[in-house]
Amino acid sequence: MKSRKAPGNDEITADLLKAGGEPVIKWLHEIFSDVWKQEEMVEEWNLAILIKLFKKGDKQLCDNYRGISLLSVTSKLFSRIILNRIQLLVNRQLLEAQSGFRSNRSTIDQIFILKLCMEKRREFNKPLFMCFIDISKAYDSVNRELLWKVCRQYGISEKLVNLLKMLYTNSKAKVKVNGEFSDSFEIYNGVMQGGIPSPILFNILFDFIIRKVIEEADVTGVQFSYGRNDFFHGTKEKYLNFDILALLYTDDLVVMCKTSDELEIFIETFEKMTQEYGLSMNVKKTCIMTLKQLEVDQNNKIIHSHEVDQPDFDINIRNQKVETVKFFTYLGCGVSRDQKPDDEINTRLAKASTAFNMLRSVIWYRKTISITSRLRIYRACVLPVLLYGSETWSITKTHEQRISTFYMKCLRIITGVNLGDRMSNDKILEITGQPPIETIIRRNRLRWFGHANRMMNSDNEPSVVKKITFSYFPDEKRPGNNGIRKRWEDKVKEDIEHCQIKNWRKIL
Repeated sequence: MKSRKAPGNDEITADLLKAGGEPVIKWLHEIFSDVWKQEEMVEEWNLAILIKLFKKGDKQLCDNYRGISLLSVTSKLFSRIILNRIQLLVNRQLLEAQSGFRSNRSTIDQIFILKLCMEKRREFNKPLFMCFIDISKAYDSVNRELLWKVCRQYGISEKLVNLLKMLYTNSKAKVKVNGEFSDSFEIYNGVMQGGIPSPILFNILFDFIIRKVIEEADVTGVQFSYGRNDFFHGTKEKYLNFDILALLYTDDLVVMCKTSDELEIFIETFEKMTQEYGLSMNVKKTCIMTLKQLEVDQNNKIIHSHEVDQPDFDINIRNQKVETVKFFTYLGCGVSRDQKPDDEINTRLAKASTAFNMLRSVIWYRKTISITSRLRIYRACVLPVLLYGSETWSITKTHEQRISTFYMKCLRIITGVNLGDRMSNDKILEITGQPPIETIIRRNRLRWFGHANRMMNSDNEPSVVKKITFSYFPDEKRPGNNGIRKRWEDKVKEDIEHCQIKNWRKIL
């Protein structure tokens, strides 16, 4: 358990248990053994303290807050024991499309797959229809009785199912606001946000539902071909076809289809199934995006250089029209229908500027804080905001220059160097010991390229990340005179050549 975390109703912290040493370990072992054998809950474990966590938007709207359950630390330790026994079993059965709360998986996996799907479809001027689906109060809406049935179907033993049920039997909560507590109330539905097994329990149920949707909708998504290509020599071994229909990160779902009809079928089937199994699609936050295409003649020659929108189509759920958007923030990273990175770079610069300015008076202008300490804080609190998703970027020199300008401006403020001091950027980088921002971006991209090449799934087969990295359309030709923008693949080639890596496969 992590230290310095909020305790539950019993006010026992993880730090206190760690400090107790061997006597506390023996005491916990006795309690856990009794609970395991008798399948009876410790009374204090039933009560959770519910606190609010603001997400974004209007602070006056309750829907813009997330409820977090502060649970007893000892109950969380017991839950961890159960989780360790079911995690490997469950992860082997989950769809590969699910990356949420799985080892060696992250949001960048899904962002990368989505962006490369869009890039490769655009490269060959193929249509792509996407829907970003939002679930209303996903964790709070889980039907527990259905969940236990699904757990058994996924091979979890009756003993472990009973222990999981025990954790949710007679569960209660009281709300904490401004230091005051409400009366306690019983909770009959959902899995608690903050509970140790909650993410994997939700993954099990959502996996079950998605499989049902795929089976009934009978759509395949978009098809790619995978071969162990070499970016430099263009060698292509015998290829295998694979489909990408959905990408999941816990309850964040994006669906990709090659036609609007297929997308509509999937969404309508998804709405039907989620209603049947207790979840509900949030139509207001669900969005459709279509990939822009070039107009071509019969010989696949481009008629004019600017791209055109796909014909409009409407999808209505519960008499509400699903909104069509040009830009969407997926897992914290901006995705644009024309694949131009301008909006994403603007967003990253704005968020990084906010993060930097929040520390301006308390850190950057404090003379008592050394420059070395300031740089550490800068690398920990500002750079990750600025460079989030940079592994997937295929940006131009203009974008790099904008990012570099912000980067150097921050370093000048941190070091107290003004423009009037006439100190060059190279000198500031030398004083601070920081690399140029272009080097950091290149390093992130190459590190991700190596990770993608090594990534295998639970069956020791190439993962979707690796497949999409080396995917292509063997029987298709790019539109003539296309003027295609630089692809992610092209940026990786430039990075490898810049670093003078002659045989990149040997270093992976």
